[in-house]
Amino acid sequence: MLQTSLILVCIVSFIFLVNHYGQNKGVLYLLFIILDKALTQYALLVLNSTNDPTVFSLVYHLEPLIVLQGPFFLYYLKSIMKGSIVWDKYLLILAIPSLIFLINLLPYYALPFESRVDYFNETLANKDINGYLFLTLKQQYLFIAVYNTSFILYGISYIYRLKAGGGMYIKKKVNILITRIFIVTLLTVIPDIVVLFLLAIESNQTGMIDFLNPNAVNNNYLYFKSLVLPISFFFVPNWLYNEKEPLSFLDNLKATWEKVASSKKHFSQEDPLEKSTDMDRIISYIENDKPYVKTAFSLHDISHALNIPHNRVTNCFNKQLKVPFTTYRNKLRIDHATSLLRSGAHLNTSIEGIAELSGFKSKSIFYKIFKEEHGTTPIEWIKENL
Repeated sequence: MLQTSLILVCIVSFIFLVNHYGQNKGVLYLLFIILDKALTQYALLVLNSTNDPTVFSLVYHLEPLIVLQGPFFLYYLKSIMKGSIVWDKYLLILAIPSLIFLINLLPYYALPFESRVDYFNETLANKDINGYLFLTLKQQYLFIAVYNTSFILYGISYIYRLKAGGGMYIKKKVNILITRIFIVTLLTVIPDIVVLFLLAIESNQTGMIDFLNPNAVNNNYLYFKSLVLPISFFFVPNWLYNEKEPLSFLDNLKATWEKVASSKKHFSQEDPLEKSTDMDRIISYIENDKPYVKTAFSLHDISHALNIPHNRVTNCFNKQLKVPFTTYRNKLRIDHATSLLRSGAHLNTSIEGIAELSGFKSKSIFYKIFKEEHGTTPIEWIKENL
């Protein structure tokens, strides 16, 4: 059944959406990548199994979507690290190749349904047939490979840079994220390599695979290849179900269904998972954005920035960190001030200026909190340490 992979991908996407969307809408980037990759593999399978013009018209030439996988992967990582969806003008710039491919393929898209099978058959008979404006299919896929790979590598380096300069929560988040991506990648890439090797062996041309030629490709291999991606996500249930402790597949599926069926209860009551995820998002937001350097920084700002109810934010500090918010905020400000002093800021800025840069409303409050933290005044600390 050709649609098996798409059905599995829809199930995986549904589980991701239910368990992640309410806490981070950035999961939409990941869902796009999963659906897009699954649709591409389905297109390959269909093109070697049927001559239905309707199917051809829907699944052939998906390059404008495929080229977005790299940028969306980067923005998924950014959204995970920030704790909320990242969307900016640069994403529109990065989508320009998609628009170029769309324009390049206008001759094909302009064909009526019944003409597309003829176009496909002519392409098989004559590899040089021109169905594009300025880029051939081979040139498009070469660009896609380089473009998407560069974004994947940059995305990995991006979160490693955050890890190097972040606190323990950032380091923990990066380690978990990298582990999950590595498992899915490993489970996906190895079968892909095996399938491509087998297809190359059976190909009419030594070492070459003509995917557009049904007589040169083993559809059983392609069918197996299309199932690998959706199945691989079930090997990392903590990611799929957004759980802290792994459960069995049936238990996870039951929990997902109960979450959908009792949405009112879900939003009115807190559970350990929800609170733990809230804490991770709050710490990530504070460490990345450093909102505490603003004098007016409050619990309300966290609630508004992360779209978490105010009472849940308060509970995270009082019940999980077991530290009042003001105490936690003051320590971060003193740490920031100490960092400024170590970098020599006091040589060009007054102590009052450093206090203001660290988020304190007045010099007297800064002195009071600094002495509580270090047991000495800022001036005395400078003399002793610098």
